Amino acid sequence: MTGLLAGIAAVTVPLVLLASLAGQVRRPAALAAAVRAHRVLPAALAGPAAAAVIAAEALIGAAGAAAALLRLDGPARAAGGAAAALLALYAAYAAHVARVRRGVPCGCGGAGTPMTGWVAGRAAALSALALTGALYGLPAGSTLYESSVEVAAGLVFAVLLWTLPHAMTEERRTAG
Repeated sequence: MTGLLAGIAAVTVPLVLLASLAGQVRRPAALAAAVRAHRVLPAALAGPAAAAVIAAEALIGAAGAAAALLRLDGPARAAGGAAAALLALYAAYAAHVARVRRGVPCGCGGAGTPMTGWVAGRAAALSALALTGALYGLPAGSTLYESSVEVAAGLVFAVLLWTLPHAMTEERRTAG
């Protein structure tokens, strides 16, 4: 079971990081503006911090995707560990900002989703998933069927986790 979860992690986590990168490329100023609105860092550091985050997501996402595609266990574990650390930092940061600055934009993937506990929860779930991948590595000797289940489940998890904060925000707006 842990092998299956690790295989799903090898698909899900890089996909989410690369989807975030794609959003940041479409709206390059969104993250820096969001970081300024969070008022955690001095305004002058918002741009460099955003650039560092985008670079980290690009590097970790690309390394994780390449390692998974090439079935390189060591690099996949390293990318999973780096992703787990980055996403744990995101979770802690998001939880703090959601508590002290209600209604500010998340800046996630260049989207206008507000920073909420759902953003922190998504980051924490992704961090735990990435940690599973880092600890257990790529499943060895997977059959074509098992690999297809990992890929399909990874795609589903990526879509669900990517859309969760926005969907929960929209649900609250329409219900209220």
